[in-house]
Amino acid sequence: MGHDDGLERFLGWRQVRHLTGLGRTTAWRLRQAGDFPDPVPISPGRVAWREGDIARWNASREAAPEPAPAALPIRPTSPRPRKDGILAAPTAKPDRSKSPIERKGQTRLRRRAAPVIAEGQLGFDF
Repeated sequence: MGHDDGLERFLGWRQVRHLTGLGRTTAWRLRQAGDFPDPVPISPGRVAWREGDIARWNASREAAPEPAPAALPIRPTSPRPRKDGILAAPTAKPDRSKSPIERKGQTRLRRRAAPVIAEGQLGFDF
């Protein structure tokens, strides 16, 4: 961590990013939450992080257990009953192996409405 003479190194942002794998925004958010070391001003307009602080932060990350993934809501597998109590039949999906013209009876073809161009307005046909 430190030098042989007992002095601690200061790390610039690129070195911190390389050691932690964090982006600037994530590091800033963690700092706001009190979960990342604060930088030390070393000159006007320049900050750095103490190497020991970053090493301790990395070590604390290795010791912390990973949070359990959030449980996803379970979707019902059976069809919902209608208001009259009868179960609805599953809907058939359109046959995608046919062209839209061949399956015209199965699905409704949607056509784009022609644009309305007012007098004196330029129209772009693309």
